[in-house]
Amino acid sequence: MTSATMKEVPDKQAADLSRLTLYRGLVARLPVTMRPSVNQQLDQWEMLFPFEQKRLAEFPRGLESLPPASLDALTRPLRTLEANMGVEHWNFVQDSDTMGNASLLARSEYYAEWRREVQRVFEAVNAAGHEKVPSQPRFNRILLMILPESLPVDPTTVWKQWDQAGEEFKIAAESRRLIELLLNGQLGIGTRSANLADAESSDLWLIDAEAKLCSFASALPAACSLSYAILKPFRDKFLAEANTVSKSIQGADQILTAMRHQDWTRWWPADLAGQARLRNFVIDLFLSGNGALIFSNAFVEWAASEALRRARPRVMIARFGMRSRPKPFTSIAIFENQQQVSTLPDVDDPENSAIDAAILARYVWLAATRYPEYEQTYTLCISENANSGYVIAPAGGRPLWSRESSVTVEEVHKWIVERLSA
Repeated sequence: MTSATMKEVPDKQAADLSRLTLYRGLVARLPVTMRPSVNQQLDQWEMLFPFEQKRLAEFPRGLESLPPASLDALTRPLRTLEANMGVEHWNFVQDSDTMGNASLLARSEYYAEWRREVQRVFEAVNAAGHEKVPSQPRFNRILLMILPESLPVDPTTVWKQWDQAGEEFKIAAESRRLIELLLNGQLGIGTRSANLADAESSDLWLIDAEAKLCSFASALPAACSLSYAILKPFRDKFLAEANTVSKSIQGADQILTAMRHQDWTRWWPADLAGQARLRNFVIDLFLSGNGALIFSNAFVEWAASEALRRARPRVMIARFGMRSRPKPFTSIAIFENQQQVSTLPDVDDPENSAIDAAILARYVWLAATRYPEYEQTYTLCISENANSGYVIAPAGGRPLWSRESSVTVEEVHKWIVERLSA
């Protein structure tokens, strides 16, 4: 680290501290029930991805732009509603979202009305803050999903579920080489990663059920790389701790907070050393209770969807994989560790893994379509087993590949890189 860089670090920390102090003062002007979610995000500022920081900053910027009289008029209906709800008599936590807070709000007869008012105020303040932000140029994005060769997809039906949103195409041979060309090739994404992102930007994500993508990550310092397989020691320990969570709301809040702040150093893979933000992302992912802890393909789908929501990467590569067949007389509903609760050997489930992966790949694409940033996204899903792919492109951007003939994997690679460079 150069002396100039060393000086920049404390300068940035001081600027962030000053900014956050200002933001917290502005949040204190809000009605009580609006404060927890914003304060919690401010407390986690260093764990937020750059996109999240920019989006969060718009809210206090909007508060700052509103004259006191205007903000009072905007929030008066919500303050009146809080009085009717009796919020002043609640044990309401203001510095973070808790299950206790959610329970108090949900039990109120005014809950539906409260949600509408909160949404109205948030939208108005965000709009005021957004007006202060210069418009950002739009650029092409790449969303690539891989169904690996080990998954025996049905080539006649694998793309039927995509609702004719795009076009199927055939790859002449060795479609599995596409990843290597993209991440290792002279004209690949890997050599362009310095232009895509720096170590802080989170513009390039590699999410894998196995460990193939991670084998390229060491050469891609800007990549956010996660592997379900490599995370196994951490997953096992985390799952064991998760199953101790109390059934009471207050106890659950305390234990979940403790799990977020627990020292997991012994169980993190070496690949995540020094990556506090990415480790925090994994903890948030596993605490959301979505199957990512016990199913590799659920991990890939949910991690990709959350990365799209939270980081808005320019390039996302999500690779699905093989999962084991659930064992009899165990419970996946409460997230039991199948390897520890049953002495039966693990058995691969290729057919159902292929079905899961094909469905969940489409879910990743659907997740991306929710965000305006992805209007210029080129989506590809590749089945290595079938040497087949499906492409969805913006209007006028579909490749000129003939449906009657196959394309080479080099042609697919070249087309992706050209879209990214445009």
